[in-house]
Amino acid sequence: MTITTGLWERWGRLTATDLPADVDTVARQCILDWFACAVAGSAEPLSRILREELVTAEGEASIVGTGQRSGARTAALVNGAASHALDYDDTHLVLGGHSTVPVFPAALALAEELDRSGADLLAAFVAGVEIETRLGAGIGPSHYAKGWHATSSIGIFGATAAASRLLDLDAEQFGRAMGLAASQASGLKANFGTMTKPFHAGHAAERGLLAAQLARRGFTANPDALDANQGLSQAAADGHWHDERMDALDDWLLPQTLFKYHAACYLTHAAIEATASLGPAADAVERITVTVNPGHLDVCAIPRPRTGLEAKFSLTATTAFTVLGIDTTDPASFVDEHAADERVRALIERVDVDTDPELRNTQVRVEVVADGRTRVAEYDTGVPATDLDAQGAKLRAKFSNLVEPLLGGDAKALAERIEHVTALPSTRQLVSG
Repeated sequence: MTITTGLWERWGRLTATDLPADVDTVARQCILDWFACAVAGSAEPLSRILREELVTAEGEASIVGTGQRSGARTAALVNGAASHALDYDDTHLVLGGHSTVPVFPAALALAEELDRSGADLLAAFVAGVEIETRLGAGIGPSHYAKGWHATSSIGIFGATAAASRLLDLDAEQFGRAMGLAASQASGLKANFGTMTKPFHAGHAAERGLLAAQLARRGFTANPDALDANQGLSQAAADGHWHDERMDALDDWLLPQTLFKYHAACYLTHAAIEATASLGPAADAVERITVTVNPGHLDVCAIPRPRTGLEAKFSLTATTAFTVLGIDTTDPASFVDEHAADERVRALIERVDVDTDPELRNTQVRVEVVADGRTRVAEYDTGVPATDLDAQGAKLRAKFSNLVEPLLGGDAKALAERIEHVTALPSTRQLVSG
């Protein structure tokens, strides 16, 4: 049995009624959080540029946050980029990237175009996340370490899977779609801190949707292109497909989604939380040492960011923001003016980043020397929530903060439709009511 065949047999016919209660709950939370980030992200310059270049008045798919509609592939790209524009969307450790942003925009756009039900949308989304996260485990951590942005390069397979589910492909068609997606897998970490990082998410959503559409028409590709000779694992990882990593996974991975409550790279969050717990006064700080896993140096260690986008990927800047009381939960804090603030620049010079290979990616140790005293705090942001009600309350507050300033009273109605998505006979009712 090939990788694609096994995945399709397990997830290709998933329905909303198949979902355990925790999976169903977290899936709706993912969708709520995605809309929060997409609506807020639609106001970002990169979203405007993409709309001006790509959006036409033709199509049934919503351009979230605008009232515009376009074709499904265009909507998947624009909405995917918008939802990742603030770098505030959810993430998943098994994938090694952001799990919802490449999948849900593709599923939403296609479900609107096909006029599929809200239950079909939810099932397709879950199938996509379950497949992409497993493939993230299978290709292994070397893929990300080499410089690939897994949100895009592996997320494209989640988008392909979700679209394949909505198109009711068979196993053979799905295999071809995944082979075609493998040849389009892309996204480089070198572009972190620029508009191109969120573009990765939209590109993966759009290309995954296209792969499924072409496969339905008979377009050919090698269904084994992920692990075959000269396939993706050889070209972009360590050359070995890790079946043992996939076999060791839980039955359902979506509940392991990690949500973001700071509008910056997830790998800065532990340092933010640890620094905040120590509460040093800026004028009393002599030195702050942030100790992280060495892998952070390739992701979020821009030492002296020049822009708000770069500050999102800077341990020194986010630590300085925290000490200075600049609200890292507010996307509006990550602007060029704050990156250029003399107080921020001065404090950055007193922040050192050290490494410890014994620390996990989500762990941090922060040492603050202030007023002649040394204090240390540790924090780990890699533990999924067990209290889903509490998690839901935090996400609803985040949704309100991000969406109400842009949609006003329509924000509450949108949240209600998301909560009851499986009751919608048409996905076209989800965005516009």
